[in-house]
Amino acid sequence: MAKKDKTEDLVKDLIHAEDWKRMNATAELLKRGPEAVRALISALPDSDPTLRAEAAHMLGRIKDRTAGVPLVNLFKDPDAKVRDAAMEAIGHVADAPALAAVVHLLEEETYRDTAAAILGRLKDPAALEPLAGMLKSQDTTARRMAAEALEQLADPRSVDIWIDAMAHPDLLDIASRSLKRIADLRERITQILDRLRETDDTVELEEARIGVSMELISFGRPSVPELLDALEDDLWVVREAAAQALGIIGDLRALEPLLHKAKHDRDRGVRESCIKALGEFGDTRSVDVLVEAVNDRTTRLAATEALSKIKDVQVLLPHVKLIQTMKSDRDGLVSYLGGLMLDKLEKITGEVPVEKEYDEWDEEVPAAKPQTPGGQTKHE
Repeated sequence: MAKKDKTEDLVKDLIHAEDWKRMNATAELLKRGPEAVRALISALPDSDPTLRAEAAHMLGRIKDRTAGVPLVNLFKDPDAKVRDAAMEAIGHVADAPALAAVVHLLEEETYRDTAAAILGRLKDPAALEPLAGMLKSQDTTARRMAAEALEQLADPRSVDIWIDAMAHPDLLDIASRSLKRIADLRERITQILDRLRETDDTVELEEARIGVSMELISFGRPSVPELLDALEDDLWVVREAAAQALGIIGDLRALEPLLHKAKHDRDRGVRESCIKALGEFGDTRSVDVLVEAVNDRTTRLAATEALSKIKDVQVLLPHVKLIQTMKSDRDGLVSYLGGLMLDKLEKITGEVPVEKEYDEWDEEVPAAKPQTPGGQTKHE
């Protein structure tokens, strides 16, 4: 087996003079997950701005949210290409601490335009709390910019925040406008879901569910609180539509509720919809639930598809034996996806991982000795 390159060396190869070296470094780093993220973050203070920029680009491609705050720190980098790379990458990795750091930049005149542009582009609900805090700033410009960013979220959770903000005369107009928009959004979502509640025919109901899901998806993240409520609706088809929309929207607030419903909902179709939605996230926290669902014949296919979309493939290593059974499954799609997961694991480990077998005394079972074509055991 070829010697495995050091991750730190691969990071340096991102700016190598030879194309094949750069391409190899990119491919290898994408496969190494958290290990690559640590090395790339360590390279962000490097003296070479080209390397800083390439490291930022790669962090955006790997999409690990631990890179959020380190990338925000690059917004103050003296080199324009480094700043541009960081601003491009932040959209893929921004977590709550990173967004709080961006909001804090609204109070710094030099960086407030950059911060406002990023908040407007991301429209991430995780920014709600730090933006609410910024509405109390003594800096009137920062306060107004925070209000404009908060308005774009149109988050129903911000109702009380806007009511408090009306105490500031300079925010009265934007607060009134936002409160009306949130009320209109809630009413529209209720009307859309009522179409399902008022339909009795099974065929019409299924057709309506697809249309409703697409409409809900079009609202994006502002609809998430209402959709989370809909996950608890009495009618199974409403829960299915909500699960499908939440998966496509991809807001992490839905992850835990979807995990719960994937295990415990009383309707098999709803459980399956939640499993498919979890696949859209590709989050490692869903692995245990998906593995359990793979062993259930009624959700096996959906769970296999979702498991194959897990972003950090290394978390699948403890489940190699299960994945190997998938590869030999009679269902062609399950077999294909099982083989795909094994291929990914092989690229990480350098070999096809095999789970060792143990007997009842916890002794490792020796591998079968090779045999000659005639069936005789071959002696060393």
